[in-house]
Amino acid sequence: MYQMDSPEWAGDGLTISVPANYQSVLDNLMDLTHEEFVHSTSIGQAELSESEFDVTHDDGTVTVSRWMRDIEAPPFWLKNMRDKFPGFRGRVDRWQIIRYEAPATIRIDVGVAKAGTGAPEGDRSQGVNGYVMNTISPETDRSCTYFWAFMRNYCLDSQLLTTQTRDGVSKVFTEDEAMLTAQQTAIDANPDYEFYSLNIDAGGMWVRRLIERMLAAEQLIAAVS
Repeated sequence: MYQMDSPEWAGDGLTISVPANYQSVLDNLMDLTHEEFVHSTSIGQAELSESEFDVTHDDGTVTVSRWMRDIEAPPFWLKNMRDKFPGFRGRVDRWQIIRYEAPATIRIDVGVAKAGTGAPEGDRSQGVNGYVMNTISPETDRSCTYFWAFMRNYCLDSQLLTTQTRDGVSKVFTEDEAMLTAQQTAIDANPDYEFYSLNIDAGGMWVRRLIERMLAAEQLIAAVS
């Protein structure tokens, strides 16, 4: 993940202790439609659930791609657009490209650009681009350590923006933590409950399949050792 130490990117991050199973955190990151409901005042909007998405996978990665064209920018991204383009008004094309890399790292390519300026075709010069870096380390069946950072490729010399963005993303993840904690409590209270997956869960489902295969391979090696 070259964005973490490239001079063309700037950012910061934090470490969180989450009282939930690490796979629940991975599920949450692989399906960002939850932003519409959990983060409605910052990065959420109805188009997240309304837009189509694409899922690809191989033996060690899963990628979920979503484009939302000609929409209003949510508060977080409107601020960032105005940081780069002072006084910006108008609609944007927004993207989320989520890439899971086994065993527990997810890199999320996110951003917005002025609508109709070519971002879906590869020209992001009229927008702002960030990468959310996430690595989750299991502690117990009901807890994990979550390492994250947000890196950006605009206004690189602004420490104020680095601090503001880190604090803003931290508030978003605090909302996630509250939701994941409640989810783990519900799972513990209903151990026999069967969960149902929806179409939007396709990315998370493939991640769980990859993890199941890796765990099975580890158990086989342990059994023959």
